[in-house]
Amino acid sequence: MNYLKSKLDDFGASFFENLGYWANPVILNFKKEEKHLLVFYFHGLFDSINEKKLNHVDPQNNMTVGQFIDFIDYFLNHNYKFVGVEDLIHGFGNNERCAMITFDDGYFNNLRAIEILSKYKIPGVFFISTKNTIENKAFWWDIVYKYRFKQGVTTENIASEQSWLKQFKHSFIDQYILETFGIGAFTPWSDLDRPFNKDEIQQLATNRYVSFGNHTHNHSILTNYTKEEIKEELNLCNRMLFELTGTFPNAIAFPNGNFNQTVLEATEEEGFRYAFTTEPGRNVFPIANNKLLALNRYMTNTTKINRFGGACRIGNRPDTLYHDLKMHVKRIIK
Repeated sequence: MNYLKSKLDDFGASFFENLGYWANPVILNFKKEEKHLLVFYFHGLFDSINEKKLNHVDPQNNMTVGQFIDFIDYFLNHNYKFVGVEDLIHGFGNNERCAMITFDDGYFNNLRAIEILSKYKIPGVFFISTKNTIENKAFWWDIVYKYRFKQGVTTENIASEQSWLKQFKHSFIDQYILETFGIGAFTPWSDLDRPFNKDEIQQLATNRYVSFGNHTHNHSILTNYTKEEIKEELNLCNRMLFELTGTFPNAIAFPNGNFNQTVLEATEEEGFRYAFTTEPGRNVFPIANNKLLALNRYMTNTTKINRFGGACRIGNRPDTLYHDLKMHVKRIIK
């Protein structure tokens, strides 16, 4: 039953994506695109499909380098201006159509993206989980994925195990990894699954197209923590990034996108100007600048960018549009 439901959901999302390919250009002829900001988040970046097949990291809809270039070209060709966090702080034209590129976690393979951003002369924001950087420690979700995949476990069951672990604090997760896979599991397998190291962060901090943000010290899902514990996570990450870059971050991306009122209060009290969520949607100008602002972000995917990008430009993703309409129909039936 769950299998059939999953397949139906996949079909529904695909239907709206294909429909949108034809409908979105018509809608955009009447819908003004100015006065909004589209923020996108990435994780890893594969050199090729064959590299993805190595299964050193959880795929997470990660793009190839070629797809990332297509993504940038698409929005440049549609007259979008790529901006960074500093542009939000200092202000820019509220009548512009803008996009922002962000990367979460701090994978070394993000260097491929930085080379492309530097070539195109556009900014990118990299949210770093500092403990992984300091200790050269593989990310726990990749450990679960690659070891379970090697054992022949299905991707559905791997995802279930990862989801179960997300309800716990980082100390529990680390102990689980240690007991389940052994101390060696924390050692990355290759440059593909390892984080940036301290020297690389220091060097990249001199790149004019790179800025760093807070992603907590332990990649902690903050809704599992008390307010004081949240502040400790944010402070520790900030201190580590200041030691490496000489600058305190003014933006944070919530790990796994989880936040609540306590998280928002703690984040604002710690002096952050911008918080990035994983709620899909556009951000409409003018951008407020007198208090913490939680910005929507789209998770990118590996479908053709002219289909995915067109949906984002009208304020949707094919899968979320399908989900919202399905929920609306359920409410009407009730």
